[in-house]
Amino acid sequence: MGHKFKHQIAENQKRKKINLKWLIVHFLGVSLIISIAVGVTIFMMRQQDFNAVKAEIAKYNLLDPARSVVEQENFFSTIEPVRRQMKEIVAKYEKDGNKIGVYFEFLNTGANVSINQDARFWPASLSKMPTIFVVMRRVEDGKWKLSNELVLFEEDKDDRFGELYKKPVGTKFTIEELIKETLINSDNTAHKILVRNLSGEEYTDMFEALGMEQLFNEDYNITAKEYSRVFRALYNASYLNRNNSQQLLQWLSESKFNEFVGAGIDPDIVFSHKIGEEFKEVVFLDSGIVYVPNRPYLITIMVEVEDGGGVEHAQEIMKELSKSAYDYVSQN
Repeated sequence: MGHKFKHQIAENQKRKKINLKWLIVHFLGVSLIISIAVGVTIFMMRQQDFNAVKAEIAKYNLLDPARSVVEQENFFSTIEPVRRQMKEIVAKYEKDGNKIGVYFEFLNTGANVSINQDARFWPASLSKMPTIFVVMRRVEDGKWKLSNELVLFEEDKDDRFGELYKKPVGTKFTIEELIKETLINSDNTAHKILVRNLSGEEYTDMFEALGMEQLFNEDYNITAKEYSRVFRALYNASYLNRNNSQQLLQWLSESKFNEFVGAGIDPDIVFSHKIGEEFKEVVFLDSGIVYVPNRPYLITIMVEVEDGGGVEHAQEIMKELSKSAYDYVSQN
């Protein structure tokens, strides 16, 4: 009896193991089937959505395709209220002797506000953006890789903006590091390293391709309206490919300098932008794209403050103008 009892116990344990294995296999099989079913369902839903969008675009084939993917509520019938308000703000500060240039564009429709569109300003660090365009075109053409390294020369060092000037001569930086330092920290030394390794012909080719030969005048000054085309080219990926345009805008959104236009925007909103400061000329500039959900807009503000004024005054002007644009876009 003892032997049979032990044998029965062993058989029961064996059956339990078999049953457990079967349950595990069955569970995994069911899970796999469910996962496949969910995946197929999601794919079919996306395919249906995609087909619906294609059908909608085909139906309105003479209209902007964006109207088929962006809800109607995100297209304004007019921006006249914000145009009027921004003009009033500019007029108020111009009475004190400030020189102000403004360009605002609601990107869903192209409706825009341009104030003092012919007023030109010293570009300061805004001049770094064309350099980055040329660098990224070199990368796209296969002449450079982002992992390639460039060497710091003594002539590259510039202590006015950034920290790379503190590095010893001979220090190597990757192209990617130099781009990020130029965009995020507006590092002058990083910019000079890049410029030294580019040719004037490459800049000319870039400006001609974008139709921006008049971006700088003979005094190397710019306007708010014309400079805004730099960011529109990134937004539309009309010069660089989509991956590189996206990457540059991502790095620009990491800028730490949010005391100008950024001061009038909800801090949780993505703002891809470039600032410029020239204290000798008392010129302060900010240009970029504000990504209000489904309602992105482009804004460029340039301020040359009156005699005796300073950066705090420029901040006040830019914040008021920026808040006017942000409130209108986000609340209407």
